[in-house]
Amino acid sequence: MAGAPLRVVMIGPVPRIYGGISAVAGVILDSELPSRCRLTYLAEGTRRGVLAKLASALSALLRLIGLLLRGQVDLLHLHVGDGSSFYRHAGYLALGRLAGAPVLLHWHVPGAGDGQDAGLAGGLQRRLARWVVNRSTRVLVLSPAWAATLAALAGQPGAEQRMVVLPNPVDCDHIWPPEDLARRTDVVLFLGDFSQRKGVRDLLAAAPAVVQQRPAARLVIAGGPPPADVAALAAPLGAAVHFPGFVRGAEKLRWLQEASLLTLPSYAEGLPVALLEAMAAGLPLVTTPVGGVGDFFTPGVNGLLVSPGDVPALADAIVRLLDDAPLRRAMGEHNRQQALAQFAVPPYVQRLLAVYQEAVGRRADT
Repeated sequence: MAGAPLRVVMIGPVPRIYGGISAVAGVILDSELPSRCRLTYLAEGTRRGVLAKLASALSALLRLIGLLLRGQVDLLHLHVGDGSSFYRHAGYLALGRLAGAPVLLHWHVPGAGDGQDAGLAGGLQRRLARWVVNRSTRVLVLSPAWAATLAALAGQPGAEQRMVVLPNPVDCDHIWPPEDLARRTDVVLFLGDFSQRKGVRDLLAAAPAVVQQRPAARLVIAGGPPPADVAALAAPLGAAVHFPGFVRGAEKLRWLQEASLLTLPSYAEGLPVALLEAMAAGLPLVTTPVGGVGDFFTPGVNGLLVSPGDVPALADAIVRLLDDAPLRRAMGEHNRQQALAQFAVPPYVQRLLAVYQEAVGRRADT
């Protein structure tokens, strides 16, 4: 029926729990998007264990098949990450295209994003990624660097025309700087998991030099219970390191408002939600130029960049910002304004709806 709202099926991890894709899904579901289309969200992917992951994936698969068979899918929107998520979403894409539905592949796979590294392990995964990218109606990427990376991976003429740059959103209405900047303390905040790619072990290796020069400094590492090797690295630092576990909502906002800076010394990323949240909270950043970071980060303006794995440079950058309150304040004010201008939710929803309409309008020739 003409003018009827689009029936969109979106598949991704359990929203609003932990991880960047989960956070993005939560922001989308809390936005006006569900009121602008008929959105069905199929949650799959969880960290509760292998059996729970299999059960959620099977449930999403069966629901998707049912919706496709009943002709109730105008558009399939897939949030694809790394690991097993990558393979599951390749299967969802194949089913969607078999049923004749346009598919938006939302690429969250972390990597260098440098035109060559798509964050994929081995030739088989790269070949599957090429197949998936080339059979998607549109590919949503997080930055221009990722558009170039995936267009090169596709290896087909005109592949770049199917790439749509859509940076991750951040809810600036619910994350904001403190009214009283005196709340800022010498807290160095880390928001992320304990995978090797996030660089938390490098941060702990840099911590002794930071604490030696700034005895009041305190590292707050929020990402769940630390694994044994991380706890062992932190043990000699005593009270200078705090693990609050997973933080969400008001607790996350409290840490964002009490910290002096956020650091994320990653080896591979998409466009980290933690950095965008810190920007919304008016924090300066110490991070690495990986994934889509370089497309939205100006060194000396947003914060300081260090090379992945460069522990002395990481320590120096943290100490430099802790020592310079006016610089931190200027960077934080800039970051808040940039978050409002580039990553706020309302324009994100408008852009996503436009992509939906375009993809459905081009359904016959994709």
